[in-house]
Amino acid sequence: MIYPTRFGLTYVGFVVLVFLLGTNYQNNIILLFSYLLASLFISVMLHSFYNFSQLRFYSRAKQQGYADATLYYVIKITAKKTHYDINAHFSDARLNSPIVNLGQCKQGTQELILAYKPSKRGQYKLGRVTVFSEYSLGLFKSKAMLDFGHYAIIYPKAKSFIAGQYQLSGQVDEPNRESYQTTNSVGSDDFSELKSFVRGESKARTAWKQLAKGQGHYSKHYQASQGQLTWLKLSDMPSNDLEIQLAYLSFLIGELTTAKQSFGLALCPDMTNTAMNIPPNSGFHHQQACLTALALY
Repeated sequence: MIYPTRFGLTYVGFVVLVFLLGTNYQNNIILLFSYLLASLFISVMLHSFYNFSQLRFYSRAKQQGYADATLYYVIKITAKKTHYDINAHFSDARLNSPIVNLGQCKQGTQELILAYKPSKRGQYKLGRVTVFSEYSLGLFKSKAMLDFGHYAIIYPKAKSFIAGQYQLSGQVDEPNRESYQTTNSVGSDDFSELKSFVRGESKARTAWKQLAKGQGHYSKHYQASQGQLTWLKLSDMPSNDLEIQLAYLSFLIGELTTAKQSFGLALCPDMTNTAMNIPPNSGFHHQQACLTALALY
């Protein structure tokens, strides 16, 4: 759609005023000037259309990330000629999306990057994207609302444990399931817990993230793998707040994935509920599946 801007409406009012003055005083020069301004107005409208036409837009719909982290949606623009003043933002005013500007869109492929920063976990539909241009002279605004189906899956923000708050131990109640059990023997395979740093320990075990956040000097302790499956259970998390429990699980999922350890996720006490419990596995895709389950829980 193309419609006049505020400056364009002011321009039209000025043209009408000049025309009325020319007819009132029967001055042909003033009338000719008003016709010239009106023809310029129509020419700019056509110019605005040609500047905004023949553009192709493409963007991936899905993005995932952690709460309080910024997600970036890349919109690729393909042009057969040079275009000017291309702007884009999310149409939903509740997202407080800043306007991203591309002053000159050259022939070929260009990119616009829209940012979105969620504060809570869950799945969010971001709605349409408004693309517009006020080229040229700012008299008209050419606008299109594009639906890429953008949505975001937001994982709980990882919250680390303090020393002695939690360690991997316990059992799954179902008799037909392999035990959720780990030993306390010192090893170098799987992440177990954080403990206060003791002078003389290797600095390679230092929990640098916690130290950088000013939470204290802790060291990571690992346990030897005994060939038994590890289950992360929501009910075992040391808190009565659901969001904090999910944040702890998010932290453990990241640590176990980094340690390349197989683990399962149990969000429901009933182990037969396959929709709420993810069987043990390892790797990046398993991590994404577990984090998605936390986001949608």
